[in-house]
Amino acid sequence: MKKLCAVAGISIGILMTAGCTRQDTDRARSESRDAADKAQRQLDEAKVKLREGLKKADAQTREDLDKARDQLHHALNQSESDAEKARDRLREKTERDDSHQ
Repeated sequence: MKKLCAVAGISIGILMTAGCTRQDTDRARSESRDAADKAQRQLDEAKVKLREGLKKADAQTREDLDKARDQLHHALNQSESDAEKARDRLREKTERDDSHQ
């Protein structure tokens, strides 16, 4: 009888251990899924923030390029105007020098 009780006790212990192991495994899987879901959400949020940042940077770059282009056109127009004035002064000087001779 004692042997039977000992065998029964050992059997129950083994079954309880197997049950705890299954519960631990299930809990570990559940925690792993939760962690993976959380990581995926964080990754998605980071992607959204990165895209928004890139859109803002792109818009700022376009704005900066537009300003630079406008400044370049203004400088070119001013340079052409200055060159025209310099030609006119040179002509006037040449005409005065020719008329004095």
